[in-house]
Amino acid sequence: MKNLFSLIFLATIIFSCQKSKPVVEDTVAPVSLEDARSAFFNNLKAPAEAAAILQATGAEFNASLINDHSKYPQYAKDKVKAAANLGIYLSDLNYSVAYKESANTKELFTAALELSREIGVEQTVLDFLLDRYTKNIAQNDSVKNLVISLYLYSTENLKDTEQEKLVGIAMAAYQIENLHLALGLISTYPKDMLTTDARTQILVPVFRMVLDQKANVENIYGFLKSISDPAKPNFDYYATAFQDLISTYDKLNITEKLANNEGLELMKDEVALELSEKVEAIRAKVVSVE
Repeated sequence: MKNLFSLIFLATIIFSCQKSKPVVEDTVAPVSLEDARSAFFNNLKAPAEAAAILQATGAEFNASLINDHSKYPQYAKDKVKAAANLGIYLSDLNYSVAYKESANTKELFTAALELSREIGVEQTVLDFLLDRYTKNIAQNDSVKNLVISLYLYSTENLKDTEQEKLVGIAMAAYQIENLHLALGLISTYPKDMLTTDARTQILVPVFRMVLDQKANVENIYGFLKSISDPAKPNFDYYATAFQDLISTYDKLNITEKLANNEGLELMKDEVALELSEKVEAIRAKVVSVE
């Protein structure tokens, strides 16, 4: 087991019932498979403090935003589904640990551990992590480090293996869940406790985090595109969805509006609502047990 105690904090499809929709233009420059792989795995080393940003707003932990841990046995029946919901549960784990919600953390850790097994993480590693978790469950910082280790073994350590394509799917879902949690916090943040200006000031960093995730979405898309295969709809679906998501980000004109001090207007933009709707549609597809 290499680098078991590394404390690298790794980073964190549109499902539509429409009968038809226009083809989305690919706005990301094409890259080689090797370049896409390198960019994807290198980016996993960049810290992501999405959960910490949410916790810093002072908003209470919202259990309704996380995925039901009890569904993991149904996800385990299919490797792509298992990989995707591993990403969901890892994001939810970060959120739960940030709020020191030990009960939810325990259930989510179990779900993530089991799905990690399904995508190829060694049993000896999982047994060790479970043992360490059991002994340190009362120490939140220790649990956080174990979650990081689980993340490490479920992502970076599967590079150059047959399972690396599943890592791309896991990280796509992880990114979607980060966006889901942030946008969910914004939409559910109490409206009757603060003035509109005070509420907006608190939520601006959260929305800015959502905007800043465009680079991660593009990076993940590059890898998803390189591994997509029309003969394997489950893989192809994620690449198409992220391409569509990027087109929505592009319509926000983020750089231009921020340069013109119109950042607050972005939160009210109809396109921002469209972005939220697409994130929720993707997530609904991922967590579905069908």
